This record gives sequence, C-alpha cells and structure tokens, in this order.
Amino acid sequence: MTLEDEFAERLARVCARFAAALDGKIGDSFAALETIAGCETIEIVIAAHRRLHEMCGIAATLDFAATGKAAGSAESVMCAPAKAKRALTPAEMATLESELEALRRAAAGDLAAYSNRDLFNRPA
Repeated sequence: MTLEDEFAERLARVCARFAAALDGKIGDSFAALETIAGCETIEIVIAAHRRLHEMCGIAATLDFAATGKAAGSAESVMCAPAKAKRALTPAEMATLESELEALRRAAAGDLAAYSNRDLFNRPA
C-alpha cells in the first residue's frame, strides 16, 4: 500500500466519522438554541459558537462544502455575542434558528452526496 493509499484510507475514515456524527452535532446546536434563550450562563453561548466554528472548518476541509458554508453563517450570528460574552438578542436568536435550519438542509444534501462518493477514486 502506498502512502497515498494510506492517506486516502485515513481520510475516508475521518469523513465517515464526521458524516456519522453530523446529525448529532446539528441536533446539539438546536438543543443549545433552547438553552441559550434567556440564558444567563455565557459558557453555553461560547460552547455553541465553538461547536459551529469547528463544524465550519471541518466540513469545508472534508469537502462538505454546503455544510461548511451554512455552519459559517450560523457561526457568524454567534460571533459577536460570544466575543462580547453576552446573551443573544431576540433578533439574533431568530436569525440563528433560521441559520440552523439552513445548516440542517445543507448537511442533508452533503450527506446524500457523501453516500454516493467514492473516496478512493476521486479526481485529484
């Protein structure tokens, strides 16, 4: 097995783990949305922002482009409150909910495409 084959195999495992966990991560973000509403605990806001930030970077890296873009849009809503260590405003909450719905749709599309992908014979 060549180094390229080993890399492709490892990348395929990482993609499979990411794909398997994606619905749960989005579900966690929706659960956090309910907790964030009227939340006085800033740690929840910061953790939700971090989760979306990680999802954005990882998704884009693993060729889940729509998921990465949608996670980035949701993350941008959380950025100012997390940096300012404050709760979300009602307008930010509504926007975040809309962005999370868009993230769910994007992930569903990327997951469908992923299930049809051949990671070992992709064009370079």
